Amino acid sequence: MNGKQLLRRYAAGERDFSGVDLKGANLSGVHRRFDVDAYAEPYRQGITSDLSGINLSGADLTQADLRGVNLEGANLSNANLTRADLSKSNLTNTDLSGANLTEALLEWAELDGTNMRGANLFDAVIRVGDAFSPDLTGAKNVDTVDFTGMAIELTLEDGTVIDTTDYDW
Repeated sequence: MNGKQLLRRYAAGERDFSGVDLKGANLSGVHRRFDVDAYAEPYRQGITSDLSGINLSGADLTQADLRGVNLEGANLSNANLTRADLSKSNLTNTDLSGANLTEALLEWAELDGTNMRGANLFDAVIRVGDAFSPDLTGAKNVDTVDFTGMAIELTLEDGTVIDTTDYDW
């Protein structure tokens, strides 16, 4: 299945795409009608596609272009998002548990309430403007994440502290 086919089926009301192969798919840039006021916050100004509530659990989204996609409440558990671009995406209350986010790009993504339990975050880039509040319980390779420009303090299950708040001004 390619990105256009998925978007067409989603528009027709289908929501369960678990296990689908979308390697390299471009799911950004599909303009749909939005309530402009609902997307007035800075991180939402780049929202271009609405796939809220979609089930992509176990899907292969390697190198997928998901920039600006609204994935609020989506199920991406155990999905392969290696080198996927999720910049400016809305991942509020999205299930990314067990997902492979190796080298994924999450710049200015909304991560409020995101479930990242057990996700592999090896060399991922996570730079957000607001509070960083995903559930990282059991997440792997958090110490390799590029949090450049963020003021965060995380204590991992093993006691490791990741603190980017100590600036030398």
